[in-house]
Amino acid sequence: MKVISGLNNVKRIPPHTIAAIGVFDGIHRGHLAILKKVVLRAKYFKRKSLVITFTPRHCGVIKSNLMPRFLISLKHRLFLLERLGVDYCLVINFDRKFARISALEFVERFIIEALQLKEIYVGKDFRFGSARHGDINLLKKCGKRRGFKVRIVPSVKYKGKTVSSSWVRREIKRGNLKLVNRILGRPLSIYGRVVKGKGTGKRLGFPTANLDTERDIIPPNGVYAVRILYANKRYKGLLNIGLRPTFSARDHLTEEVH
Repeated sequence: MKVISGLNNVKRIPPHTIAAIGVFDGIHRGHLAILKKVVLRAKYFKRKSLVITFTPRHCGVIKSNLMPRFLISLKHRLFLLERLGVDYCLVINFDRKFARISALEFVERFIIEALQLKEIYVGKDFRFGSARHGDINLLKKCGKRRGFKVRIVPSVKYKGKTVSSSWVRREIKRGNLKLVNRILGRPLSIYGRVVKGKGTGKRLGFPTANLDTERDIIPPNGVYAVRILYANKRYKGLLNIGLRPTFSARDHLTEEVH
């Protein structure tokens, strides 16, 4: 998957792609319903699939104190998108300048002129443009007038309840990981960079990899059986999330895997 950062580099994306637009934080069942349709549709018509996503969350631009923590970091999101078979991902920095763009300007400047999209997939609650004035009805009207198709993917429900990132976030914090896996539609995963620790585990005969998980939401403290993907190889292991009072006088939350 080719990652394109910023609207100034959209010329690197081929025209007439089949695209999905959204934050896709967590990439749960609802997101998967959209993303898989885009990938399959692009392959069917022998075109390229494109995901247009945003960072940071829009509410953080307006009121930073109201911004919920991401379920997964941008790097984690890109990793999962690539595994789904997406060809291109355009990452737009949702800063104050972008937040002032009107809904109609967004359609004209980016969807039509810059990207020349022909088919767009969004969720039924998709909003866009300054103050979120644009909705799917406006997007459909623009599509009819300017020659692109808009596909609305309905919400996905699990046991009668609509799957959402906020629901996933609550259940992770509660430690209901079996339920989390079901509403995600994939195993809960943590994406992190291995950082150097003190080497205590290695000296004791149980070497561990210390993880910097950036902005991922992590489960409650505990020891978990895990599957590990590292350097394109798979391993079974144990993950400890929690404090290390035996080895440190200061309380310091760590995520380390053996």
